[in-house]
Amino acid sequence: MDIKRLNNMMSDHGIYSRERLLIPVSNPDLLIGGTCYIEVDTCAKREVAVLYLEGGPDKKVNCLSSRVHSDRGRRRIIDSLKRSMQVDDGTAQYYLSISNGDPRAAITEFSQDLRWERQTRTGLD
Repeated sequence: MDIKRLNNMMSDHGIYSRERLLIPVSNPDLLIGGTCYIEVDTCAKREVAVLYLEGGPDKKVNCLSSRVHSDRGRRRIIDSLKRSMQVDDGTAQYYLSISNGDPRAAITEFSQDLRWERQTRTGLD
């Protein structure tokens, strides 16, 4: 995912006006052994996992240390996928898990599977 898109910025100039930036992690194993906090990023208007290299969150950052909030965020994502893909809860959870928690990738994977099913059925007729 592009850094500008993740941070809801229109241009590169927004990078210099931020106190912090959200940076996508392509390999979640990099987070192993670190202390990760669930926070609400006011600029991106979403819950994010934040890894601090030294210490912990600043007092001015809205930190949600409770697991309940992260579960609630995941529940919202799954509910959104259920509506978008018009599937049951288990199917939405499956596609979210195989896409490493990326809702767009989950929808893309689901669409590819549907396309494959249609092609397979058409070939059998």
